[in-house]
Amino acid sequence: MAMLQRDETIEEIKRLDALLEYAVMHGDEEEAERIRAELHKLTDEV
Repeated sequence: MAMLQRDETIEEIKRLDALLEYAVMHGDEEEAERIRAELHKLTDEV
């Protein structure tokens, strides 16, 4: 079960990273900050 949870976490990080890149490219700083906070929260759990 731990492997599955780890894989899901990795996929979530990849998804958030792509969304962050998109937000930054399009100048949506508010959304970028929200995504950064989500990434920090997720990576602090690891």
